[in-house]
Amino acid sequence: MEMQEQESDRHLADLLGITYDELTELDYEIETDQSRDGLVYNYRIEFDIDNSPKDILSKIKNLEDGCRVYFQPWDFDEEYDYDEQYDAITENKDYLQKFKDEIANLEALNSLKIPDEVLKAILHRQLFISVIGTMETFLADAFINLTNDNEEFLKNFIETHPEFKKRKFELREVFEEYSKIKETAKKVMLDTIYHNLPSVSQMFADTFKIEFPSIKNVYEYVLKRHDLVHRNGKTKEGETVVTDENAITELISKVTVFTNDIATKLNIT
Repeated sequence: MEMQEQESDRHLADLLGITYDELTELDYEIETDQSRDGLVYNYRIEFDIDNSPKDILSKIKNLEDGCRVYFQPWDFDEEYDYDEQYDAITENKDYLQKFKDEIANLEALNSLKIPDEVLKAILHRQLFISVIGTMETFLADAFINLTNDNEEFLKNFIETHPEFKKRKFELREVFEEYSKIKETAKKVMLDTIYHNLPSVSQMFADTFKIEFPSIKNVYEYVLKRHDLVHRNGKTKEGETVVTDENAITELISKVTVFTNDIATKLNIT
């Protein structure tokens, strides 16, 4: 049992981007966000910043508010099949049309007339979250497909992404590391949180050598989506996030403009 626990800790350390020894110096709790029926939406690692070395915390990938990291349920499955997910993404070349079709479906749902105010509020809340998810899916599909299909883009990605800058190896290991480089790039791309627009915008700019559109008008909605999912629809200040029909319409409009701008810069049709 102790060996299994240690192996799980090593897997967690790898997910966080730190060593096992560094993980043992941290004070943390693993919590879950789940439905009333026990369906786990995601895992949440909460670090005690008062009892954890700040130099180690600073190394953790995707650390939010300086004290937490979110993981999808399958991230803790060591048998997770990266190849299967990667193949599913790269086999779909109509990702812009897929985005447009999904947005059209969400617009149709937003126009439904529902007399029950409670059900209407639930629908609008889920629609808000889904619009951000649809944008996120497009960003992931576009980035992975374009990088997979173009050696120059893959080279740019490897040369500029922070994950590869952290990797050190001896000269005698160069051929072994080179043989694994595409597999490593695949995992880095799949592990990227594509609604983290500040880092994703830089990733797009560095890899494709484009001027990424301003994220200002869209990122505020990403943060609201975070409040809907993780703070029960409340901001840090305790204010309720508005997700009525007009808010959804406005969100869809801004996300569509943002996504079409990216598609234009990348010549995606």
